[in-house]
Amino acid sequence: MGSSGRRKRRQQLSQRRRDAASVPAATRLAARPRKNWFQRQNGGVRTLVVLGAVASVVGGHFLLWGAVFPALGGVVGRVPVVSTVAGWAFGGGAFAAWGVFAINYDTARPVTVKRLRVVVSVWTAVAALCVPTRYANGISLPVDFWAGVYAGAYGVIATPLALCAVALGWWLLVTKLLRRKGEPSHQAIGWMCVGYSALLLVWGSTLLRM
Repeated sequence: MGSSGRRKRRQQLSQRRRDAASVPAATRLAARPRKNWFQRQNGGVRTLVVLGAVASVVGGHFLLWGAVFPALGGVVGRVPVVSTVAGWAFGGGAFAAWGVFAINYDTARPVTVKRLRVVVSVWTAVAALCVPTRYANGISLPVDFWAGVYAGAYGVIATPLALCAVALGWWLLVTKLLRRKGEPSHQAIGWMCVGYSALLLVWGSTLLRM
């Protein structure tokens, strides 16, 4: 019995080794999480990248408010509706982009999802640059363009509050009132983003000038 058991264990061990050897090396490597470019760099390069990103954000903010907004406002300032929409597009348009991305996330082709992700990432970075500062408050812009810009900018600032309101509303209406469990779908999140974006546009068109 003892000899038979040892022989059986050796056979099982040999079989496991053969099975492991039959797995392609590429498959084993694919199972490991792949590090992105930033994670593969050493500490010095990471520090330089972070410092460069901070400098780009600060410089981009001054460039946007000091050069882009005044120039664009001067071009579209004579047409109120176009002026407001043009100003809103920088900040408020980012939420509409996120809405389109979320709505199409489950149905679009992978290459389309990848492209949409790039668009919303860049648009979100631009929206973050719109957050007003003391320098931005001193920039003179046409009133309609200014209204659109500030609607989108303060929409970015109010994002955490909006997320809390949506989470509370979902919990009260769906979980408690309708007795449904689960998180909102990508489509539902997308339409929420589109609705929030539209609300900011309406706010910029009316409330900021009342």
